Amino acid sequence: MDTSLKALRYFMAAVNNGSITEASKEMHVVPSAVLAAVNQVEDAFGLKLTTRHRAKGIAPTATGQILMSRIQHLLDEYETLMGAGAEMRTQLTGTLRIGYYAPVAPAFLPGIAHAMLKDNPRVDIKFTECDNQTAQAGLVSGRFDVILCVAESMQPDVTYETLIEVPAYLLVPEQHKFAERDCVSLSDLADENLVLLDLPVVSEYYSRVFEIADVKPLVASTATTLEMVRSLVGAGVGCSLLHMRPETNITYAGDTVIEVPLRPAVDPLKIVLGHLPDNPRRIVKYFVDGLRDLFSTKDPSRYLVTLRSR
Repeated sequence: MDTSLKALRYFMAAVNNGSITEASKEMHVVPSAVLAAVNQVEDAFGLKLTTRHRAKGIAPTATGQILMSRIQHLLDEYETLMGAGAEMRTQLTGTLRIGYYAPVAPAFLPGIAHAMLKDNPRVDIKFTECDNQTAQAGLVSGRFDVILCVAESMQPDVTYETLIEVPAYLLVPEQHKFAERDCVSLSDLADENLVLLDLPVVSEYYSRVFEIADVKPLVASTATTLEMVRSLVGAGVGCSLLHMRPETNITYAGDTVIEVPLRPAVDPLKIVLGHLPDNPRRIVKYFVDGLRDLFSTKDPSRYLVTLRSR
């Protein structure tokens, strides 16, 4: 037979007060409710835990005394757990786990992280870079609280919203012949060496846009990180097709790279925020609201390469 936390509370009140009547007053219930709880606890353990005398009230047996400390520990642990849960709903506390598949997420995520951490010392954030499918699977499984990814092949049980649509642009070395042009077309790239990101979703995107433009790309090199692609371009290995841009046009190697808009424009990539709608943690809401604010009320154009941005 199982018992309940309420029954355990009533049992502890009875043996600590030494009286069913006094316990009922403390718990604000009728005496019969306390008596029923004591009986339920003894039945659940299959042990005699109390002795009861009309004149002397109720007292724990030797076995009851052994179990009392463990029962109290269980009740204390439950209260601590519930308090932690309430705190997570109402205060900025705990660990926020973010999975992201957005090659230039470092351009904007650190600012939001700083705003959260500077005034909330009980918060820590874990960022994990991963591919689109891993991000979504991690959100559903509970590994991540929030994800940032590209709006491709989204799982139906993930709630997501578009943060920004980012047009493609061409990245070239500073001395490249395209560097001074207002724009280029994909057809202009037919004889150009290219350096491309080799990542899920993005690779398929490249194939699709080049096929639509009827251009067979001359791929000189691929890389799995944005900065390696930028550094290869800066070193003169080739040009690259990218989307969101970082704040700087200097590569890790110290070379200058230039962003050139594409005209006619090709299909943009959508950067989306994914989360589970039933996650009430305040830390999650704070982060989600911060991202929404960044891309809706502030100027996101600094992440985009357009004709006017040049």
